Amino acid sequence: MKMNRRQVLKAGLAASAVYSPWMIARAQARPVKFAAILPLTGAFAFAGNAGLEGFRDAADRINDAGGIGGRRLELVVEDSGYDVARATAAFNRIVQRESPEELVFVYGDSTGTSKALAPEITRLRLPYSATSFSNELADPNTYPTIFVFGPTYNDMAGALLQQIRLQRGRGAKIFLCYSNSEFGRDPIPFIKDRAGKLGFQIVGEEVTPLAIADATPIVTKLRQTQPDFVIMQGYVLTVEPLVVRAAREQGIRATFMGTYYSAELALMQRAGAAADGFIVTYHNAYYYDTTVSAVEQIRALRRAKGRDLSYRTTYYMGTWMVLDAVAEAMRRAHAAGRLTRPGLIEALENLGDYNAGGQARNMRWVNHRLPFTKLWRANVRDGRFDAITDWVDGSKL
Repeated sequence: MKMNRRQVLKAGLAASAVYSPWMIARAQARPVKFAAILPLTGAFAFAGNAGLEGFRDAADRINDAGGIGGRRLELVVEDSGYDVARATAAFNRIVQRESPEELVFVYGDSTGTSKALAPEITRLRLPYSATSFSNELADPNTYPTIFVFGPTYNDMAGALLQQIRLQRGRGAKIFLCYSNSEFGRDPIPFIKDRAGKLGFQIVGEEVTPLAIADATPIVTKLRQTQPDFVIMQGYVLTVEPLVVRAAREQGIRATFMGTYYSAELALMQRAGAAADGFIVTYHNAYYYDTTVSAVEQIRALRRAKGRDLSYRTTYYMGTWMVLDAVAEAMRRAHAAGRLTRPGLIEALENLGDYNAGGQARNMRWVNHRLPFTKLWRANVRDGRFDAITDWVDGSKL
């Protein structure tokens, strides 16, 4: 078909508009958005605010280095108050307000929230992770856009059971103490099943609120059952210090154990000498470990910004690691010309040996989670946790 002069001019103008430097610059100027829904108020506010600080510092480092292919990484932050209804409302506000071309990742605040949002996250094809390490979320067949940046609670429990087998063997007596929450209940069926197969005895259990004022009922049961090990799950140091201190005062000699959210120095600060020997799972770096390159990166950033160089919590270290890894996937997606939600999922799935500056063993996903952790023992004299294992695959039990 022949075109007249006016049609040719129109086509030329349209092409110049599509590919003009102004349009390219405008596209590059649009931010890349990472949303974080965190408990900035409520029972776990101390952890939520530490996590937010980790995200902000990581974002500053990324943007100081040029952002994501020249686009600024922008945090979108909402407070959940550790309440599923509030978190769901915050999520809905974010996804309704933000452009899908800019909002490419959301980070949520709890097991309960993440399970509630999972079907909608999947429908939106929205890359997502959370403070939760729920087993249910690590299922790419059902939830193909959800990533668990660490071992699941079952994997953590599996690592603890491996240690019990090593220390005591068949016949070991275990007492379970966990919160009446999605977070607390998550690995309990797995623990009971595997303990039976390993020849361990579950000699008692206590289900509590997320926080308690009196440990007497728990300690009474511990005196009656005389376990070798006490596994605590579903708390963020809201119960563990109180229980272990009361237990030691009553002469209970059991080894206390906990998962990721028990692995903070505040355990020793709150429980004192009673916390000595408490064994935890933890899969990131501690801020005092200057052999890890991520720790040096954090200190260099904070020094350059004139920020406090004192100890940063495990909650901080965890969120720094997540944003570091997600940003690396964003860079790879951008380099491939696919910085979109589907492109980011593909890049995340192929991070391979990337280890976030030593904050993870690697990024080789197994069902969208990273099953390796380490075991650490509380050393009250030195005020730190000491590693007692190298990387352990908690799923290999």
